[in-house]
Amino acid sequence: MSDSAEAPATVESAVDSSASSVEHQDESSVSQRGIRQAWTDYSSYAEVDDGGYAYYIYNDPDISSEIFPLSDVSSERVVLFTFDDAPAPDSYAVKMAELMKEKDVNAIFLVNGMYLEDEYGQEITKTIYDMGFEIGNHTQTHANLRELSYEEQYAEINRTSEMVEEITGEAPRWFRPPFGLYNMDTLEICNDLGMQLMTWSFGYDWMDEYLDGDALAEVSLNNKYLRPGNNILMHDRPWTYEALEEMIDGYRAMGLEIVDPLLIKHQENNLEVHGIGEDGEYITTDDAAEGEAT
Repeated sequence: MSDSAEAPATVESAVDSSASSVEHQDESSVSQRGIRQAWTDYSSYAEVDDGGYAYYIYNDPDISSEIFPLSDVSSERVVLFTFDDAPAPDSYAVKMAELMKEKDVNAIFLVNGMYLEDEYGQEITKTIYDMGFEIGNHTQTHANLRELSYEEQYAEINRTSEMVEEITGEAPRWFRPPFGLYNMDTLEICNDLGMQLMTWSFGYDWMDEYLDGDALAEVSLNNKYLRPGNNILMHDRPWTYEALEEMIDGYRAMGLEIVDPLLIKHQENNLEVHGIGEDGEYITTDDAAEGEAT
């Protein structure tokens, strides 16, 4: 199962060189805008031309207070690597982790609890964690959370967090909803469990025409959504492993470094500033994407 459509799940599709940083705005005015973002800091934003806001910061203020401002004005040329649906049957996650360690790259692996039920999945997850990679939560069964009650969502999310903590000794800091779909219940649950919700910028390794290492590397390095600050969605797939080294080398040749997620400041999800549609649901990937998520 995969999450992405060709178009980004975040506001990055609307960002251009005219974007500029703005100070914190009144929450009521922000909530009417319709915000689509991976992470946000609620003291300052990068304003984009569809009225959305997104802003990313490091833990270390000496590095930058404006990492991932989602515009060409960024002084930090970085992208973030994230891998969903790990550890899949016939997993390539350890091979990808080993390659990234050789290339001095870090990333987040977001796991499905259903793959952690047996010793195979548990060993892979522990191996990746021991290599220094963060383990995130991608729900138990890859469910569409918008179709679930609060109690059902909590069970989907909490069980995976419990399993990750049992395996690694550390609860996940990051959560990505399957298909990028979530609502206010999801945000409240993530806050309760100490996780920050993220979506993504673009991802191609689930699409039929890119189930090949060369094709995947080409589109990942040459697409209209690529810019500093991208959260790049990938999956635990053999063709993703085949593309990975070329992607790393290609981004670095462009002057883009792959950011260490341990340097990204973790914050609580602020429920008041999330854009809500008329039906009371959060305006997210299905509203922003040009194609359907799968």
